[in-house]
Order: sequence, then C-alpha cells, then structure tokens
Amino acid sequence: MDNLFDIIKIIFENPKEYNNLSNVEKKKIFFIFMRRMAIRYPLQAHVLQHFRINEIAVIDFWQYFLRKQYNKVPGWMYTKGIKKTKEIKENISIKENLIIEYSSKYKIDIKSVRDYILLFPEEAKKEFKEFEKILEQY
Repeated sequence: MDNLFDIIKIIFENPKEYNNLSNVEKKKIFFIFMRRMAIRYPLQAHVLQHFRINEIAVIDFWQYFLRKQYNKVPGWMYTKGIKKTKEIKENISIKENLIIEYSSKYKIDIKSVRDYILLFPEEAKKEFKEFEKILEQY
C-alpha cells in the first residue's frame, strides 16, 4: 500500500483489510491523516498531536472512532487542489461595492468577507443575492 488515499479508503470502508496494514504503513500516513482529521475534529486531533505519542495507536483510534460514524470515505477527507480553487475564484462574480457594503452593514472586516466567499462560494452567492435584494428595497 503506497497510496495515502488507498489507506484512507481501507480505514473507512474495510476493517478486515485494516487489520492487515503494517505498522510502517500506519506510521507513514500519520502526519497527513492528522491534518485531515484536524479539519473535521480539531479538538480530538489537538489532543492526539503530542511529540512522543504512539502514532500507530492514534491511527488505530481514528479507525475505530470513524468506523462507528462512516461506512465510506466522507467528502471532507478530500481537499480542493490549486486548480479547483482557481476555478472557484474565477466563477465567483460578486461586485466589489457589494462586498464593501456588506462588510460595513454587518461590521465584518473585508478580509473575512472575502475568505467567506472563497471558502463557501455557493452559500456566499446566495447570501449576496439576498443582500442585494434587501438593498434594492431601500
């Protein structure tokens, strides 16, 4: 097993094959796997991120913990690459003056609003359409 995603698939979907994974394979994916877990489970990942922790036991814990909740690999395990992020940026077309007005109205700094648009483009488009409708009423 060389591929990280093959091992992740085994962790979520195949407990019998997980028992056949070697400790070397578990140790090899520890760092990246912990980063992925920190996205969804930040508190648990923080607790399990000690310098001298048994990395193999941590992977075993995650497998046990996740198998109770998921029977296949959840979508949040996969992050967007540079190409996908660039495509999303290009598809977002929210007027700058609308962003500034939104920021001012809700007292949120512009950087946070732009981050929101970048991280949640579909929700942001909907929210800004509603916000634009509200502004048109005044």
